[in-house]
Amino acid sequence: MQQFDAIIIGAGQAGPSLAGRLNDADRKVAIIERKHVGGTCVNTGCKPTKTLVSSAYAAHIARRSADYGVVLSGPPEIDMPAVMRRSHKVTLDSRHGNETWLESMENVTLIRGHARFESANTISVDGELLTAPQIFLNVAPAPRSRIFPASPMCPP
Repeated sequence: MQQFDAIIIGAGQAGPSLAGRLNDADRKVAIIERKHVGGTCVNTGCKPTKTLVSSAYAAHIARRSADYGVVLSGPPEIDMPAVMRRSHKVTLDSRHGNETWLESMENVTLIRGHARFESANTISVDGELLTAPQIFLNVAPAPRSRIFPASPMCPP
């Protein structure tokens, strides 16, 4: 059984920052991530969406270039595969940056896998037991229909 001062379940928005603060306080920390470091915002939400919106805005400005005194030889064309490649690159760069940052922290161990509570201070990750006096949950909520089955009193 591995012992830590703190365990963080989920490496989304707040997880890496919390790990950094605990590391700076010289605490031994495990941060557990089931899927991708960075959570929803970095991987499927904010970052990719804002990247796509930025490309759409650039196309909008190009279409209005004459309003700014810029003359194009024809209407702008959108290369959607290039737009998607850029979006994926921004996402992967951000995820990789978070992973590199976490791995560079002397007192932090990044563990990949699905965390389950075994007791108030013990977590199992794919069969391996971890223990700590403090456990922080940094996980996104699941849709209600996945947690509670539908009933006449409580529709999904």
